[in-house]
Amino acid sequence: MDKEGPIAILGAGGKTGTLVVERAIAAGMQVRALEHNLPDAADRIEGADYRQCDVLNDDLEPMLNGCGAVISALGVAFAPRTAIDPPPLYVDGTARVLRAMRKTGVDRIAVISAAFVVHQPSVPSWFRFSVVPAIHKILEDMKRMEGLLEAERNLKWTAARPGWLIDLPFSGEAEVEAFTLPQDCFRCRHADLAEFLVDAIRDGSWVGQKPAIGKPEADEDESLIALKDELETMFGNH
Repeated sequence: MDKEGPIAILGAGGKTGTLVVERAIAAGMQVRALEHNLPDAADRIEGADYRQCDVLNDDLEPMLNGCGAVISALGVAFAPRTAIDPPPLYVDGTARVLRAMRKTGVDRIAVISAAFVVHQPSVPSWFRFSVVPAIHKILEDMKRMEGLLEAERNLKWTAARPGWLIDLPFSGEAEVEAFTLPQDCFRCRHADLAEFLVDAIRDGSWVGQKPAIGKPEADEDESLIALKDELETMFGNH
């Protein structure tokens, strides 16, 4: 990082956010873990400074004051209600974070977007024509979030575009390319995404870019049948 101070991690209690906190602590970084609903004490990562934070309503300046960079692991759950009417985390939440960054002098941020905000040639057609339209409004909000970053002057930003996230152990084999997913990559492990975000902040890499992150997985994790089970759980069709 160019600037000294802890890294502020928004959404630090979520699945990816928790892994980002773990990765940052393991890398020797100071962490300010910000979360709307703080994890129980037993679930917190040792060494992180946890603070309760409502991105849409709280004063964010005290939360970011003294920090060297921000990672936003904020996300909207894919469910029928949020697909129809997503909460304004990506647009309003990010806009509020950017205002607080300007006022506190923080100029480096990495956020989680999604590979599917643009056409992905490596994505199976059944996914492109079924799942992507179902989450269209969420993806549009992510695209608007990317636009906010691009419009911000003097901001060092990275918008990570993971493939369809999957909860498998860290592989260290994620492939990264600009804009679109690497060939034969469709999914991305939460843990691999967390490593990418922390490394991008620590190394100062991928500034002003929208890198797509993915990894080929076994057929049982990428097939229509595998995704059918996931999507039925997600959308409540049992």
